[in-house]
Parts: sequence; C-alpha cells; structure tokens
Amino acid sequence: MKTILLYFLFGLSIGQVKAQNLVGNPSLEEIKDYVAGFRGVSGTPDIAAKEDKIIQYPPYYNAYQSDSPTRYLTNIQFGDICFCQWFSSESSELMQAKLKKPLKKNTSYMVSLYTIRATELEPPIREITVTFTRKPLPESRKVYGEQDHILTGQGIPYLPLTSAASPSLASRESWTKVTGVYKAKGGEKYLLIGNFSGANRLELEALNPDSAQVTKYNKLKGTYYCYDNISVIPAAGTGNQPEPALPAAKPVLPPFAIGSTITLKDLNFKTGEFQILEAAFPTLNSLAAFLKTKPEAVIAIQGYTDNVGTEEANLILSLQRAQAVMDYLQQKGVAAERITSEGFGETMPKADNLTIENRAVNRRVEIKILRKKGT
Repeated sequence: MKTILLYFLFGLSIGQVKAQNLVGNPSLEEIKDYVAGFRGVSGTPDIAAKEDKIIQYPPYYNAYQSDSPTRYLTNIQFGDICFCQWFSSESSELMQAKLKKPLKKNTSYMVSLYTIRATELEPPIREITVTFTRKPLPESRKVYGEQDHILTGQGIPYLPLTSAASPSLASRESWTKVTGVYKAKGGEKYLLIGNFSGANRLELEALNPDSAQVTKYNKLKGTYYCYDNISVIPAAGTGNQPEPALPAAKPVLPPFAIGSTITLKDLNFKTGEFQILEAAFPTLNSLAAFLKTKPEAVIAIQGYTDNVGTEEANLILSLQRAQAVMDYLQQKGVAAERITSEGFGETMPKADNLTIENRAVNRRVEIKILRKKGT
C-alpha cells in the first residue's frame, strides 16, 4: 500500500510540475485554423512545419531584403511546428499568446523559449524580447513601429530573454534556449513576443548604417528568427522543472579535411571593419583543434571584398581581415609557420556585384586547408 501511495504521490507531483507552464500549446502543435492559443497581432508572423509544409506565410521570401529566398530553417526540434518573425531596428512582427490564467501580483515568473536564426545574410542578435498585457491586442497585419499600429509610439517596457551559453544568438543549426525573470504587476493574461523599440539596436542599426538608406518597397533591412517551446512558470517552481527533452539530433560532421575550403562570410565581421565577431569563434576554434590533430596540414587564408569603395581601400580591408583570422588562430595555438594570409580586394568575385545578395557573397574570407609539402 505504501508503495502504491508513493507512486501515486510521485505521479501527482510530476503532473503538477508539468501543469505549471501557463502557456497553452507551448510547442505549437495544436492547430485550429491557426496555432491554438496564439495570434499574429503585428504583420504576418510565419508558421513553419517540417517537410517544407507551410501552413501560412512561408518563411522563404523577405520582400524587405531581396528578390531571392534568403531565409529558411535548418531544423525543427520540438514537434513539427514553430513560428517565425521578421523585425528591423524600427518595426517588428508580433505574436500574442493567451495564458492559462492571469499572473499574480508581485510574483516572479521564469520566461523562456527556444530560438533559431533563420536568415543567412544578416548578423545575429543578442536577445529575444517579450512583454505582458492584461488585455488582448486585436489581430492586425499593420506592423508595430509603422504608422497606424496600436502600439506604435508607445514606450513599451520589455523583458529581454538571453542565453546563458552564448552572448550571441548566431546558430542556424541548433536551437538556443533564452530566459528571463518577470515580476508581475498582477492580472496579465497575454504574452507578446517580438522585437520591441530599443532592443538589439546596435545589431539592427548596423544593417542600415545610413538612416536615409532604404531597400525594396521603401523598407528598412531586418532579420528573421523562429521560436518554439515557450514557457511561463512561477519562479518558485522552476527548481523542480525538468528541461524539455531534446530529440537526438543527427551529428554534424566537421567540414574540415585536407583539400577543403572554409568560407567566413561578411556577417562574421563588422561592416567595413576587420575585427572578427563572436559568430565566427566556434568555426575558428574547431579549425584550430583540427589543425592540432593534423601536423601535416597547413592553411592559406585569403580575404576578398565586393566592389563598394575604392580598389585600394578594398585591398587593404581584405588583407586586414585575412590577417585578423591568422592572428586569432595563432592565439589558439596554431604555429605561425603553418599559416599564410593574402588579400585580393575586389579582384576575384564569386558573383557579380549587381545585387545586395551577390555583394554579400563576395565579401568573404576563405581558409584553404592544404597538405604541407614533403608530407
């Protein structure tokens, strides 16, 4: 009898822990015309599914950026459904989630979700932002930050969700958990997810260095992230909250081999500069580790630019970027005699320089892994 009672109490406690999440349909799997419990309240947040099935607004075309599909998901881990949003330094799509019950005044809540970067060209951001409201916003395709949206011009206090594992949300291959703690004012019934005014400002403004610069349809350039497995839990109960189980991911084989070439795209550097961004660190760290196991390997680092600017300035920048990569690898223990670096400026493009996308392709650093002569 005692054993049965213990099993009953254990099962009851587990059920209570799972029930603590105030977000209904947190993995977005329940569909009723739209994702149950969610609605787009700014723009057209995209709903994406496995096997290229798109329920609404396919996340493959960014009219604000180009005529070519530059956005896609590499994987969906928490079931088969996730949602994705576009945003810039001045505007954002927003998704609203209805909570199971109102938040209690002065109670702290742990807010978390998983995110993945779904764009190739734009640099990564550092935070996902959310806010809570007592009343629901009406469904609207008008965009927050632009004219006529109900929230435009309001100073919205937001909660930044960040990753304890990385200061930059750069991964396109694996989902990253971001978290934050919210102290409730009391009565909040709705969670809003988007990029609120002031969030990620440095990263997003870097996409538009000239405030007067606009792109197709007179829109600012922006970026694109996807979200899943959303959670709002009383902070007092998070100690016993189990991490959601991640399905076994297929191992990603390292791209390093003698005879191969690794390309660092322009997004791994600040615009017009040669300092390496943190987004490139994992690749370079893995390359350094690979070289330590392959004493017969040497590398040739080659920098390239697009044709924006003078030939002389582009040649200098390409050389500086190649040199920066060489310096980084030396700091990681790769001997200087195993590395050469060159800059070719704009003289060897991989594509014409007629579009934004092609110029992004041409701005790159290539690392060629070669076999040392005589080995």
